[in-house]
Amino acid sequence: MSKLEESLLLKLRDPRITLNNFGTVVDQETGERIDFDPNKIAPGLQNDILGFVGEAPRMSTGHKKWKVILSSRQTGKSVCTALSGYCRVAYTPGIYGAVIADNRERSIDLFRNINQMHEHMPDDIRMPTIPNRESRQLTFMHGGTIRTLSAESNMVGIGRAIDMLHASEVPFWADAAGVFSGIIPAFVNRKEATIICESTPAPMSAPSAGYFRDMCAEARKGMGRWEFSFHPFFASRLNERVWDTTWRLTNEEVALLERFGGDRHSGKGLPYMTVENLAFRRALMGLDPEIRRNPNLFWVYYPVDPISCWAEAGGGVVPAHALEKHQKGVLVPWHPDRKGYQEYVAPKPSAQYVIGVDPCGWMGGDPASIQVLEVWEDRWEQVAVMNNNMIDPPRLAQFIVGLARKYNDALVIIENNGVGLGVLSPLVTAMEAGEIRNLYYSQRGIKAKPGIAATSKSINEGLGYLIDALMDTLVIHDQETIDQLATYRHDKLTEISEAAKILNPDKVGRGRRARHHWDRCSALMWACLGARELPSKFRPKAVREKHGELFDVDRSLWSIDQQYAAQKAEKKARKSLRKGEDRVKRPRRRHWINQT
Repeated sequence: MSKLEESLLLKLRDPRITLNNFGTVVDQETGERIDFDPNKIAPGLQNDILGFVGEAPRMSTGHKKWKVILSSRQTGKSVCTALSGYCRVAYTPGIYGAVIADNRERSIDLFRNINQMHEHMPDDIRMPTIPNRESRQLTFMHGGTIRTLSAESNMVGIGRAIDMLHASEVPFWADAAGVFSGIIPAFVNRKEATIICESTPAPMSAPSAGYFRDMCAEARKGMGRWEFSFHPFFASRLNERVWDTTWRLTNEEVALLERFGGDRHSGKGLPYMTVENLAFRRALMGLDPEIRRNPNLFWVYYPVDPISCWAEAGGGVVPAHALEKHQKGVLVPWHPDRKGYQEYVAPKPSAQYVIGVDPCGWMGGDPASIQVLEVWEDRWEQVAVMNNNMIDPPRLAQFIVGLARKYNDALVIIENNGVGLGVLSPLVTAMEAGEIRNLYYSQRGIKAKPGIAATSKSINEGLGYLIDALMDTLVIHDQETIDQLATYRHDKLTEISEAAKILNPDKVGRGRRARHHWDRCSALMWACLGARELPSKFRPKAVREKHGELFDVDRSLWSIDQQYAAQKAEKKARKSLRKGEDRVKRPRRRHWINQT
């Protein structure tokens, strides 16, 4: 092959060149074949796919990264990815590309799109094919081989040295975990191997929804070779309808525009929600019987963020209604410092704090998690989070000592069974040395027991307090915390003991799943349990005004009884704030120690 031919193949295998100049697709509206245009339907998503296949980012080792894409229906993600894979395989000698769809019908449809575009390519650049006996497969004379497969087949893709993998609608695969476990080893050592996993979110009742949801979570955190892309439903021009000028916005629609509308997003160059997107939602509610019967399904198939779309039928122990207001709030993505620590609110001199800890063991297997809450009578606010799987118990204890000092000698509550003993021991020593003031004790006296035992009683009690707090006083800022709460399955009650793990090292049994942890949930649960033990403390008026919770009220229309009640309440509040201090109830000393 001449250098000219090699140079031409190098350009043609880039879908940004081939598809944009020579590609064709079937128009959904007219059914006619038209030129491929990535900007017609969902510019952000389709250009993201083309750019990744054309020039994928690499790790420091030189290996190409792999892509996980989460987006709504009506974005063309499956067809765009399949056609991009065609460009890569047709003009790269010797490689093997596979498209795995969730069922046979979709694999046939995707192959039809690939084959029709191949037939409509200009003669001078269309790569000749070699006849073969395999169904849904193209083998190119000077290129590679591409084939579409169905995830319904047993052992699909296993045993093949795949260079380009397109995994479509993974949540609906019968056994995505088993398939990827069999084929990922073929990719691990290949620097040029490309993987794109794309799907619409799915109800958690779908066979592999949990697996794909975990894959998205890992990709968001940048674990391994994965990178993550999310595209909301309003990023697709197909998800728009004409807004009738006689319509009036509902309160829910007003809230959606305030959160996702142009004022917040357009100045940043991001897609934003319009009334045309709301008109599409109204139209779909009337057309789709499934969504009409269960309106929450709309946010699953047409998501606005990568977190709340997985809450539907999540199977977790935290009820969906307890998380609803938090999912609609402004959540901060997890971008921690090198210690795995992220702070949301700085310490206040007059505030009291509690630190809930889910401890770690040795060798970095189980992440350590810390939740710091600022506790007032009517508001518990998450102010800091630590999550780190590369820390050992002594260093974790040292970190807790510094954190407790920073947050006004916060009350520290930590498990005292299992791996928690490795963290509690140096904390007790630090307390005796005066380095830490407040440590939660479940029992005092001669048989004093620092920390709290993770028993079925204490876990159920802590979980109940957590759910109550989510519905009433708790304010959460961390996106990953909400992500874990949405699918928390009470793993502490089903986890086998450390002794049982040692006695049965090869037996998985009913232990915690190796790929997933809910450590943030456990730490938050203990923090909520500890918050209830703190004395009641009322927020100053200036703090409540800053949060927008106090408003000027016109009392001219109040009755005499209402005015009298208001005056009485104000008098009582002034009395409680005398000398500039908040009213404090006597703590229950049997539960915690406060050294001065």
